[in-house]
Amino acid sequence: MKHTLPQKIGAAALFVLLTAALLAAADFLLVDDVHSYSRRMLQELYADAGNIDTLFLGSSHCYRSVDPAAVDAALGTHSFNAGSSQQLPDGSYYMLKEAAAQNDLKTVYLEMFYTGYNESASANVPLACYLLVDHMNALSPNRYEYLWEMGGPAGIADLLLPARHGVASPSAMPALWKAKLTDGYTAGDYRYLTYPDSGEEYRGRGFVYTTGVPQNGFGTLLNIDPDAPLSDFGWEYVNKIADFCRENDIRLVLFTAPLPSAYLYNTQNYQAYVDALLQFASENGLAYWDFSLYKDPGVLNLGPGEFSDAHHLNGAGAERFTAVLCDTIARDAAGENVSELFYDDVEQKLTERPDNTIFMKDIH
Repeated sequence: MKHTLPQKIGAAALFVLLTAALLAAADFLLVDDVHSYSRRMLQELYADAGNIDTLFLGSSHCYRSVDPAAVDAALGTHSFNAGSSQQLPDGSYYMLKEAAAQNDLKTVYLEMFYTGYNESASANVPLACYLLVDHMNALSPNRYEYLWEMGGPAGIADLLLPARHGVASPSAMPALWKAKLTDGYTAGDYRYLTYPDSGEEYRGRGFVYTTGVPQNGFGTLLNIDPDAPLSDFGWEYVNKIADFCRENDIRLVLFTAPLPSAYLYNTQNYQAYVDALLQFASENGLAYWDFSLYKDPGVLNLGPGEFSDAHHLNGAGAERFTAVLCDTIARDAAGENVSELFYDDVEQKLTERPDNTIFMKDIH
């Protein structure tokens, strides 16, 4: 029996609808996005469209270190922290493009924790991409460009079926389903984004406040290759970010949130990374502020009690750092040469004015 063209079209449409329904059911039953910081961050980014003038980008060293509410209170800005877990340079680039498409950005602060800029490819950490693209606007071209560059056709497949990379544990599913059907997505309600056991609490506009102190000393994550302090992948995207900001009349400031002096002591050749970024900043008319090398440790007054682990600030440390960051921004805006607030030499910093973790330098 021959099928007519309308019948074939109807059968194809039915197949598409059934497939979409199955994917939606799998997403509802299996995927936990209720507890996702990046979901809530992106929802708030879109809700704030048209208002944001100052954007912070980077990995967890960004979203755990900079409180936009404190920044705005000090500087009169309307800022947003678009950091995300393990955000790699390409993630920062596409988040920049996504925010700039909806806001008249004046300044972007790019946090440059060094490990991400030493990855060889985004595909090495696919979850860093999915944490963002799963929750980007479905009509955004940045979503698909980012996903394609990270994973190609396989990445697109994972977007269609988030359960492949975001499945919840079976024991958590009943509570998850209840949350999805009731208050799990309520705007401004952060109960599902607060974890007393791990000491993490989402506090809005991308900022996550953490508690706790280091339990295992200050052993390094990665030593620097002095001949390649940034990977080709890292250089590619920091250049793309700089070019985009230049083309769109956005001021770009590179910075590194404070790392413990004991961590710097245990990281070989960190000086090569500092030198590379200082040279890049000089060649491109940018600033690079590494707050690990801030000259006055008495102002930051950081010690083991201000870090949650070997290299992340906790909430108390973030409050102190945000205040110092705002002071640096204000002094820079007033015309002061704030580069004088930082050492260019790691050894000199560790010798003359280390922070209060340095006595733990040999504890790994």
